[in-house]
Amino acid sequence: MATSEAEATTTSEVHAEEGGLTGVIHTFGIRGDLFAAQLVNFLLVLLVLWRFAYKPILRLLDEREVKIAESVKNAEAIEKRLHDAEAEHTKIVQAARQEAQAIVEKAVADTEVRKTEMIEAAKREVERVIQKGKQQLDEERLAMLVTARKDLVDIAVKAAAKILTEGLTEKKSQSMAEEMVRKLT
Repeated sequence: MATSEAEATTTSEVHAEEGGLTGVIHTFGIRGDLFAAQLVNFLLVLLVLWRFAYKPILRLLDEREVKIAESVKNAEAIEKRLHDAEAEHTKIVQAARQEAQAIVEKAVADTEVRKTEMIEAAKREVERVIQKGKQQLDEERLAMLVTARKDLVDIAVKAAAKILTEGLTEKKSQSMAEEMVRKLT
C-alpha cells in the first residue's frame, strides 16, 4: 500500500510538473471516462428537467404573468369606474340638494303668499263684520228713535189730555213731569 501511495504521489507530481490541463486533471484526480459518463448523465438530467420541469414552469409563469396583467388591468378599470361612480354620486347629491333647496324656497314663498292672502281675507272679513255691525247699530238706533218718538208722542198726548181734563196747578204739573221722567227712564 505504501508503494501505491508513493507511486500515486510521484505520478501526480510528474503530471503537475508537466503543467497545463492534464496536470490539473491529475491533481484533482479526475478520470476521463468517469467525467464523460457524469457529463452525459448531467446532460440527460438537464434535458429531462428542461423538457418536463423547466418548460412547464416557464409556461405556468407566463400564464400567471398574463393573469396578473389582466388583474391589474381589471383593477385599474374598476378603480376608474369607482371614481366615476363617486363623481356621479357627488353630482346627484348636489343636484338633489339644489332641488330640495328650490322646493323649500318655493314652499316658503307659497306660504308667505298664502299667509298674505289669509291676512287680507281676514281683514276684509273684519271690515265686513264691522260695517254690518255699524249698519245694525244704525238700524237699532233709528228703531229706538222711532219708538222713542212714538212713546213721546203718546206721553205728550196723554199729558195734554190730562191737563185739559184736570185743572193744572203747579204741584200737579211738577208731579206729572216727575212721572213722565220715570216712565222715560
